[in-house]
Amino acid sequence: MKLHSYSFPIETKRLYFRPLSHEDVPAWTTFFINNPNLHFVGVTDQKAPELQSEIWIDRQMKRYDETGIGILAACDKQSHRLVGNAGIIWRDDILGKPEFEIGYSVIPELWGQGLASEMAIALKQYFIHQQISNRVVSIIHIDNVGSQQVAQKNGMSRGPQFEFLSSPCYLYQCEV
Repeated sequence: MKLHSYSFPIETKRLYFRPLSHEDVPAWTTFFINNPNLHFVGVTDQKAPELQSEIWIDRQMKRYDETGIGILAACDKQSHRLVGNAGIIWRDDILGKPEFEIGYSVIPELWGQGLASEMAIALKQYFIHQQISNRVVSIIHIDNVGSQQVAQKNGMSRGPQFEFLSSPCYLYQCEV
């Protein structure tokens, strides 16, 4: 069921977004090396970093096929380097109802540069401009303070705590 098809370009001052592809596996592999926060994105049984990258990218490509949306590659405009991933994910059942989620991840060596906030804000603006829905959420592990701060900068407020993928999470939400 196609819910939406991304309309490009999607850009910020420093970044541009595009669909992930198998060519991104080597660059995205670095996300899975020495990253103490993998459990925050649902990686609890870590495999070899390159295999984990393939699994991640395959999941997004399947989402593109099934719903038309999913996590995108976020690339630096000047170097074209993959710096992270961000996008809109369709969730069939979050606390009993379907939701659109904004998700974001940054390669660890680039943390602290404001990239996650820049990505999340851009995707929310895209979401509003495209009139995808009147509500958007972010699902964030209760210990992931950095992502909680990103969600707050993105105009979201913390809602209920709930169990998601066997982890305690907060539902950050925003009516648009």
